[in-house]
Amino acid sequence: MAKYLLIESKGPLDGGEYSFEVGRQLREQQHDVTVYLLQDAVFAARSSMPAGQQLLRDAEKHGLGLLADGVALRERGIGAGSIAKGVRVSDMNELVDLLMDRSDKAIWH
Repeated sequence: MAKYLLIESKGPLDGGEYSFEVGRQLREQQHDVTVYLLQDAVFAARSSMPAGQQLLRDAEKHGLGLLADGVALRERGIGAGSIAKGVRVSDMNELVDLLMDRSDKAIWH
């Protein structure tokens, strides 16, 4: 079982479902998967965005870990009260740790 880090930069209305779909497929093969939401992908973390909510429900159902970049959230005006359940706010330090030490493979989309 490998540890995958999927970094998604596209919003849920702009092709951002890619990492969630790849993550689902990897989980079906028993791999550990974390999806890191960066740039416009953090819109999926909003509790009030229907397209994002569907992605998050599917991620929870399949056991994907979900992280959202704190800077990208702030830049887009998404406050702590607007972040959906199951998404943890992260930062670049953790992303670097994931890339360098805590993942076997990384895919950036």
